[in-house]
Amino acid sequence: MVRPLGAEARSAAARWAELLGLPLEADDRSVPARGASEEGGAARRIALEVGTAGLALRFSDGPSVSVVPRALARQSGRGRDLLVRAVGRVEPEDTVADATAGLGADAFRLAAHGVHVVMIEREPLVAALLQDALERAHKGAEGSAARDAAERMDLLVGDARDVLGRLAPPPAVVVVDPMFPETGKRALPNKGMALFRALLGGDADATELLEAALGVARRRVVVKRPRRAPALGLEAGVPPPSGSVVGTTTRYDLYAPRRPSP
Repeated sequence: MVRPLGAEARSAAARWAELLGLPLEADDRSVPARGASEEGGAARRIALEVGTAGLALRFSDGPSVSVVPRALARQSGRGRDLLVRAVGRVEPEDTVADATAGLGADAFRLAAHGVHVVMIEREPLVAALLQDALERAHKGAEGSAARDAAERMDLLVGDARDVLGRLAPPPAVVVVDPMFPETGKRALPNKGMALFRALLGGDADATELLEAALGVARRRVVVKRPRRAPALGLEAGVPPPSGSVVGTTTRYDLYAPRRPSP
């Protein structure tokens, strides 16, 4: 469901409820998490909260996530940012497609470095957070750095496996950041990852997304992985990456795009 946080947010909440086709407030029909398990007799559910500071997604039992452009659009040194290094030099007329936009962290980082980014997000609730964040940033409510970054960002809602092929011109680089594989350790993932797993049920189609990205990228595909995890798609016959940018816990695998046959 869509839950307004105070009377002043009710009008905006009604707008989002209509856009998303969700009930408003106390219908008690919040969005069920995929594969939600019964805990204490009640399934974990997710609500879209609308407040004066923007949108947030909240589990019925507490944790919430939101997009904060002011924090995401901070520019670090180009040589220190692994993602910026992995994407490499991008011409002013080029775009980078973030095929798994999520909460916008990668897209805002790249845009803060002057890159034009097309975000693609298939989950409508998450896309709502991104759209709201872009609107706030455009209005200057998140500071000048976030406003400047937002000017270089676009959002498309849909399955990236389909959307990538419709981008014109094709992106120079495609970034793919599938959910990291679960390790079986007892520690719970951070609240953002827990919510994404509940909403999306994992990224079983990540290899298919990599295949789609390889078919459209003009210069390279960048895939984020845990540092010690195998490269994505090896078991499905995807060629190994041609290189990697490696950090302490994360690495970015670099793939040459597939050129169409003459």
